[in-house]
Amino acid sequence: MEDQHPKQMVVPAYRSGAVARLTGIPVETLRVWERRYKVVGPRQSATGRRQYAPDDVTRLTVIKRLVDAGYAIGSIAALDLDQLQSMLQQTSRAPLRAQRAPTTPVEDAMQPVRLAIVGEALALRVQRRPTPALQVVATSQNAAQAPDELRGVRVDTLLIELPSVQRETPQNLRNLARQLGAQRIVVEYGYASWQLEQDLRSLGCHLARAPMNMDELGTLCGAQHPNVEPGGIITLRSSHTAPPRHFDNKALAEIASASAALNCECPHHIADLLVRLGNFETYSAECESRSPADAALHQYLAQITGNARAMMEIALERVIEAEGIALTKA
Repeated sequence: MEDQHPKQMVVPAYRSGAVARLTGIPVETLRVWERRYKVVGPRQSATGRRQYAPDDVTRLTVIKRLVDAGYAIGSIAALDLDQLQSMLQQTSRAPLRAQRAPTTPVEDAMQPVRLAIVGEALALRVQRRPTPALQVVATSQNAAQAPDELRGVRVDTLLIELPSVQRETPQNLRNLARQLGAQRIVVEYGYASWQLEQDLRSLGCHLARAPMNMDELGTLCGAQHPNVEPGGIITLRSSHTAPPRHFDNKALAEIASASAALNCECPHHIADLLVRLGNFETYSAECESRSPADAALHQYLAQITGNARAMMEIALERVIEAEGIALTKA
């Protein structure tokens, strides 16, 4: 007699280790992709272990191959399997279309620089100011996530945004650049000690204080400047020459000490800020440059700092008038 109850089909289930072996995705990376991008939704066994279905393994295998081909995980994680497989087919045909005759040095110079950007804000600014000489291959949210998000990506230049430079930063940048095959590292940073700046320069990094001048981005990233012969001097685009200093450091010290008797500490803070701006303006103008790009960058930093200093001097004059601070005339 036939069984009145049809047998239930048993779907194979794979554990994390097996999935890692089948797909080539390390277990740690798989965890990150699940948590951050929801690439798959494995069920849990009665003992709480993750279990992956064959469809999960297929999806992860395709995603791994796309990441190895240069796609950022964040850009493909939400796509369905049909879309992923279509992209993979196009990718597999790409090398045949890419074959061409060897290029001349001039033609090589015209090829766009392949760029990986680390930092959401920086990536957005680059996107809003596209440069034909730069090709953004992949982006990552921040430095901590970059090794996973950019796995399999190959670029010419690594462009990274750092609020501050820490002791481990140079080694981390070296490792990330090696992973990407990047020959050039450009760092936009907020604050760093002098020693760490030197460590980054010794590593070969090109440094730019935040916010970076987007007009000079191509030069910093290694793109050929269209109007300059190799080794020539790069002329900065529109930058207004800053006026000379209105307050020297002695006058600022007098303002800072006079404000001690007032309830408002604004004169003290602005005076302190102006001392720093003035010093950095002088430092940038006198800073030693190793290349035309360095010279252009330092010139820009001196000009932009001088303009900021002049604006803050106007603010200080208004505060002095409001607080009734009398200065000693030279």
